[in-house]
Order: sequence, then structure tokens, then C-alpha cells
Amino acid sequence: DLKPENIMIEKSDGDSAGDALIMDFGIARSVQHGATQTAAGSVIGTLEYMAPEQAQGKQVDQRADVYAFGLILYDMLLGRQRLAGGDNAMTELMARMAAPPRPPRAVDAQIPEALDQIVQRCLQPSPEARFASTAALVESLEALTPEGFQRPDSATLSAVAAPSQARPKWHMVATAVVVAAIVGAGVWLLSNREGSAVEPVARAPISVLVAEFENKTGDAVFDGVLEQALALGIEGASFITAYPRRDALRSAAAIKAGSRLDEQTARLVAVRDGIKMVLLGTVSPAASGYAMSVRAVDAADGKAVVSAAATASDKAGVLAAVGEMATTLRRDLGDTTADGADIGRETFTAASLEAAQAYVRAQELAQGGKFTEAIPLYEEAVERDPNFGRAYSGWAVSATVLGRASEADALYKKAMALTERMTEREKYRTLGGYYLGPGANDEQAITNYRALVERYPSDEVGWNNLGVAYFNTLDFKRAQENGRRALDIYPIVRNRTNLALYAMYAGDFDAAAAEARAAIAMQPRDLAYLPLAVAAAMGSQPDEATRAYADMANTGPRGAAISGMGRADLALYYGKFDEAAALLREGTTVDAKANQPAQQAQKLAALAEISIATGARAQAAADVRAALALSTSEAVVVPAGRVLIALGQEAEARKLAQILETEVQKRRRAFGATLVAEIALKQGRPLEAIDALTTARSLADLWLVRFTLGRVYIEAGRYAEGLAEMEACASRRGEAAAVFLNDVPTLRYMVPVSYWMARAQDGLGQADSAVKGYTAYLELRGKVTGDPLAADARKRLASR
Repeated sequence: DLKPENIMIEKSDGDSAGDALIMDFGIARSVQHGATQTAAGSVIGTLEYMAPEQAQGKQVDQRADVYAFGLILYDMLLGRQRLAGGDNAMTELMARMAAPPRPPRAVDAQIPEALDQIVQRCLQPSPEARFASTAALVESLEALTPEGFQRPDSATLSAVAAPSQARPKWHMVATAVVVAAIVGAGVWLLSNREGSAVEPVARAPISVLVAEFENKTGDAVFDGVLEQALALGIEGASFITAYPRRDALRSAAAIKAGSRLDEQTARLVAVRDGIKMVLLGTVSPAASGYAMSVRAVDAADGKAVVSAAATASDKAGVLAAVGEMATTLRRDLGDTTADGADIGRETFTAASLEAAQAYVRAQELAQGGKFTEAIPLYEEAVERDPNFGRAYSGWAVSATVLGRASEADALYKKAMALTERMTEREKYRTLGGYYLGPGANDEQAITNYRALVERYPSDEVGWNNLGVAYFNTLDFKRAQENGRRALDIYPIVRNRTNLALYAMYAGDFDAAAAEARAAIAMQPRDLAYLPLAVAAAMGSQPDEATRAYADMANTGPRGAAISGMGRADLALYYGKFDEAAALLREGTTVDAKANQPAQQAQKLAALAEISIATGARAQAAADVRAALALSTSEAVVVPAGRVLIALGQEAEARKLAQILETEVQKRRRAFGATLVAEIALKQGRPLEAIDALTTARSLADLWLVRFTLGRVYIEAGRYAEGLAEMEACASRRGEAAAVFLNDVPTLRYMVPVSYWMARAQDGLGQADSAVKGYTAYLELRGKVTGDPLAADARKRLASR
């Protein structure tokens, strides 16, 4: 973490300058046998002086220190040129990851070329292009004159005069940097000694719930705002996390409808949801303005732990005063980084209470799912305070949910341009939201959230979203691990349900069912029933699965919609096509009345699949068009495209593939490639299909990509490759439970795997295994009229 703040200059003695000393080794790591103990993938350090490989969470060595040193030297020569023009540390870092800063001589032509070349070599984005060691860097620096020019060699030293000119501003730089570089080499040697690393003090995580302030002023402008400001300020401590207000309000409503988060209710919610501490605040009129106080109490017994008080002369000073109290509380709770210098940054980032209040009201609406109603209030907040970064990011979230991608992208960029007014946590959360949303870059989201939880290990949002990002990259095991960390911080139903879903996708059905039951015991919510139903179905307990779906239907409109799809999917799994069609038709009517267009579209696409399988081609075409009129999600486009291909309408299917192929998110592009492959296979171009699917797998290793690739291989006579793909599909049954990763059941897609495995085994001469596969398929689909796979399986069995 080499940066100017960590370099101190000794007090000069007479006319001589003091040495430059590196003072802080707080994130040094010992190195043993050539491998650092810092795990690859973690990000630590200061953004402004961070090397590209460090920002990407890769393993680092001394060349990261060389890079940071180059940035320090760059700034010593030119001032803060890198952050000119309104850039911030985050956007500047992202630019440096692609290319080095402008050469120093391009900014100031008087800088000697030899010194310029050293700086440029230090600042190459690729570590291999930099000085390989600090020793090599020191050697180059020592070859400079005090003015920064290349030193003549000893043979010509007496014959060549030094340039005759006034000593420029970099004169002291050229001499001081040699000392700093040598000390830098010492830092790396120190970090290589076993046991020499200095670790920051680890503290047990503390979760707090901020209750509603007791407002004795009679002025509603304070309502809801002071709570947000206090939560933001208290989170300046790495080991403290404020319980999300949306979850607290939801739990309060579960205890008693219409409840406020007063002291009694807040303590009940805290005990119920496993929160250790409640913050109780008061704001009162005073002779000179406003008086405020906060008590931190134990949620269980109500005993005061710490307290703080502050005053403000007017409304404009109230938010800063809340930040001052937050700093006091942090310090008293053990945060050694809390001091007066951070007060301005650790408070609510709004210029006025009116802007903050509009933001709070918008947040409450958005957290209640009322995104359309929230947006005008976000607009009001940024009109009152154009530099209100949190309001832009909140607005972006609502726009994302409403499908307004370009609007969300522009808003996130405005928010990121204002990150210098945000706390460090806010910066990470804002950038992470962008990468999980319109930025659609899961790898960068992982890097960002790993950095957040490294710096703030009690940040439940960080662990939760890190789990989501790993889920998006199909790393379900890591999603489970991070979901567990979020649950450990906040043992609430949302986190428990997420953990159950991650376990389901990972194929750990016993764990999925156990976590689902625990979540339902806390609060019966729709998605908690899905892992329970899937686990029962995979365990050959269809009646248990049906009961779970029936219970899900009672949780609300979304639960009813998913339940209807689940029961139909279960019927399709067992070959009961007529029953499934009846359930789906009924479900589309219910979804239309409940304004659930996405669910309605998926049911129509499933109906089209049934129609094409049973020979009702006209009905299949009608259902496809009705589905596409409601949604262009991959869960609709892919099955609709496959039906169109079966109908001989490849051109229409190709247009659908293009919808997905032009998306930023890799997963959607991979789904689009499956349609391209299906078209190529239908038109007799199997090699083209294989190429498309191989590319798709490099984008996202999806179950459906594997299944389609296996089919193509088998139909092309490449039985060994086809069998390997089908075996992978069989082992990834959890993902097959909802192949579009949207928590909507698709168990029916698993059934053909046994047929295609049998075909591959037949081709490889594995007769006994092939018989078992054909038989297993017929047990589920043997009674379906017109099923070509069932007819072929019977024919192959009869010929033995």
C-alpha cells in the first residue's frame, strides 16, 4: 500500500534534507516458497496508487510496489495531473488498467528524457514490462545526475560538463527518490521474512439496527433522514454494519402491521433477526439551534453500551452533527480509525435536508417494489442537490428493475463521477451495483465486492452481492460460501432463502431442503418453497413436491405464478402432458389478472413446447407469438426459438438469437448461441453448430449449452464427446432444476438426458448401459403420444 501518506520525511538537520522513510506496512504479507499468503482474487490497497494486477485481485509481487512508486514519482514531478478534469480515483484506476498515464514529458517538456523513461517503465500496466525488481529500479535512478539527466560514464566524466541550467523543480525529486526506492526494496525484503507482516487488528463484527429518531422538533423534514445519516456514518468502521432499513421495516410489519421502528419494536426486530445492538436517537430544539443524542443499547436487555451527543446551529449543520456523533460511537466501540478528519466524508452525502428527505422517501418506495413511484422522488433529490451520488445510484437501480437499461447506465455513470463525495463503502457498493446491473460484468463485480469485504468484513451487502456475482458466473459452491457469510452476519429469511437456492443449483439437495425449511419456519415466503419442491422431485417424491408448490401458491401473486409453473413442470417431467397443458392454460389467465407478464410468457412458451411435441403445430405457433409479445427474456426467447426451428421458421429463430447475441451479459450471449447451433444442426451443418456452442461455453458454461452440444456431437456420430457432455448434464441436475437461472422450474429438461446418453452408449458399444437409458426414458415419456424420442427408444430396444 505504498502511497504519499505512508512516506514521512525526517526533520532536516541543518542544511541537509531528512531521509524519506516508509512508515506503514499495515497490509504487508509474508511470502513463503515464492507464493504470497494473500489469496489470489482479493483486492487490498489504496485505489489512487494501486497497480492494475492488484485491482484485478491477482497475485502481486514487488512489481506492484514499483508501479506505486512510479505513480508517486509522477505526482512529485507534475502535481496531481492524473486526477485533472473531474476524474476520481476509481475512474482513473480503470483507465490505468488499460494504458499508462501520459508520459511526464508530454505534460512538461523540460523533464529530462532519462527520468521520463524511468517513470514510464514503472507505470506499464503489464508487470512484465516494468522493472523486475526494486534493485533494478535503484540502479537506473543512481545512473541519473542530481538534475535528473543521464549520468555520463566514468571514461568521459571529466570531459563532459553537466548541463548549465537552473536546477528545476525535480532536483530534490531525483535525489530523494533514490532513498525512497532503496527503502522500498527494504519493504519487500521485510515482507519476505516469515512472521514479519503487521496485520490490522481484527475485531468481531457488530451489527446495528438504527431505530427511528425521536423527533421533538415537530419538523417533518428530519423524519427518516437522520436514521440514514447515522447508519452511513457508523458504517465507517470496518467491523460495523447497519441492518438495511427495508429489512427492518419488513420484520416490523411481520410483528405488527403498521409498526414504526420505535425503541420497543426496533429491539423486537433486532432480537428476532439476530442483531446485537440498537441505536436510539433524539433530535430536539435548542436555544442555539438543535440538540441531538444517540444511545447504543443491547438489543436483548436494553442496557446502554455507548452514547454520543452533538449540537447544530441550524438545519444545514444537522447532518454533519449526526456524522460527528457517528464518529464518536465508532471510536467508543473500538474503531481506531475514527477521528475528526473523516466527519465530512462519513455523513449523509446530500447538500440539504430536503434533498435527503426526497431520497429517503424514494428509497422506501423502491424497497417496497414501487419503482415507478420512486423515480420522481430520486429526480427531486438530484434537482435539490445535483452532486447527490447516492440518489443517482438509487434511481439507477429502479431504472434497471423497470428494464430501462440505457437510463440506468447513464445514471450509474453520474453516480460514479461523484464517488469522491461518498464514503469508501458507498463507492464499492455503487460500483458493484453498476457491474451487477447495466455494466453486466460479473468478473469485475467479484473483484469489487471482494475488495469491499476485505476492507469491511462485516458488510452483509458485500457478502450477499458477492454470492450473487459468483452465482452469475455459475460458481454455485462459492455462491454458497458467500451466502453463508451473509447469513452469519444477518440470520434473516432472505439470506437463508438465498442459501437454499444456491445449494439447489449446486445439486446439494439435502442442504437445500434443510435451509428451505429453516427459512419457511422464519417466514413463509415464495422462493423458499422452490428448493424444497425440487429436492423432493429429485428424490422421487412427487407428492411432497406438489405439496411444496401448493404451499408456495398461498404466499402471494409471485408465489402463485411460480407454483403454477412448478406443478406443470412436474407433470411434464412425468409425461403427463394433458395435465400440464391444463395447468399452464389456467396459469396464464391467473398471471394476466395478477399483472405477472414474465411468468405468463414463460407458461405460454412451455405450452408451445407441449404443442410441438404432440404435433399441434398451429397452436405452437400461436403460443410462441403470444409469449414473445410479453417478454424477450432468455427464458422465453430460447424455448420460443427452439419451437420456431421445429416449425421450419429458422429465419424467425435467427432474429431471436440476435436479440441475445447483442447483449453485454455473457450468459445471455451464450443462450443466444444455443439457438444459432440449433439452426445449424437443423440445416445439416453440425460443425458450425459445434463451433457456436464451443464459443458459447467459453462465455458461460451453461447446462443448456452442454446439453445442446452433447446432442450435436451424438447426431454427428461423435459418441465419446457426446457422452461426456451428457454425463456433465446428469451431474449438474441442480442447474437443470431452473436452466435459465431465474428460479422458475425446468425439471422437464432433464428427462431427455437419459435418452441421449443411451444413444451415445449405443454408438460406443455399451449395450447394457444403453438399454437402461432407453428404459429410463420410456418410464417417464413412454405414454406421450407422438414423442419421436420415445418411438426411437422403443425401436432400438425391439431390435436387440
